[in-house]
Amino acid sequence: MSVPTSNNKISIVIPVYNSSASLDDLAARLHTVLTKMNCDYEIVLVDDCSPDQSWHILRDLKKKYGKTLKIAKLLVNSGQHNAILCGLYLSTGTIIITMDDDLQNPPEEIPRLVEAIDRGFDLVIGAYDSKKHSSIRRTSGGLVDWTLRKIFGLPKEFQLTSFRATTRVVVNNVCQMGGVFPYITAMMLCNASRYTNVLVRHDPRPFGKSNYTLKRSFRLAANLIFSYSPYPLYFVALLCIVAFLFSVIFGVVIFYRVLAYDSSVPGWTSTMVIVSFFNAFILLCLVIFGIYISRISQQLTRTKLSYTISELHE
Repeated sequence: MSVPTSNNKISIVIPVYNSSASLDDLAARLHTVLTKMNCDYEIVLVDDCSPDQSWHILRDLKKKYGKTLKIAKLLVNSGQHNAILCGLYLSTGTIIITMDDDLQNPPEEIPRLVEAIDRGFDLVIGAYDSKKHSSIRRTSGGLVDWTLRKIFGLPKEFQLTSFRATTRVVVNNVCQMGGVFPYITAMMLCNASRYTNVLVRHDPRPFGKSNYTLKRSFRLAANLIFSYSPYPLYFVALLCIVAFLFSVIFGVVIFYRVLAYDSSVPGWTSTMVIVSFFNAFILLCLVIFGIYISRISQQLTRTKLSYTISELHE
């Protein structure tokens, strides 16, 4: 597929972690595809402090491909989404594409995403015709995707993947958001008014294994809920209303028994159980409010960037 993009510069942003086996093939295929598209382009590769030889290979690729390749190395492991955020900051294109480093996102599918952006969409997310992830990755990724769909009211059939294309305007807004717990898909959805899926191929992983675990996915889902959703506050508000109604009804019953039978209310144990319940409820509310206050404090006191670049070659 050939897409006319003479007026657009395409930036490919890829986070790199333990990908020494796939980087040569990835770079070669990217340059082949982008050259055929006859457009101005750049490839931004951000090494998230990989313990393998990824950075040495990136430096060799920089010498080979010159100015079309930007490479950056983070000082400490900052996470996939911080690495992508770093790449977005460094990108200069009018169309920006994010993808994985493991060759499961075929570079040959890039023209499909660009074509959809040219049709006027702000955000285009690749929808896999057949997912080649492991069962653990599908389960953990499904949990995060389900959370995102609930938060943003997306239809069940809408796929959320790391193979995305978006515009410069969306990326600029995402970069301004920053955040202690950045999640790129959520940040892009917050700033895109027109988004769609485009069917793309998903290849098996040729090297290594996925870094996703159920524990990591639960943590991501919790961060999404507290960072991008008011649902915990709504939940607490609902519990407060229920508890208030229960206490009113309970008070009316006790008052009626005192008036009707002219006797004190027996049941010291039941009273203590109820008191304990409300104390626990109050503590639960305080915990949830505390999480929000902590997030606000971190946002107010954090530095502008949640990562540090130790080495950069543009």
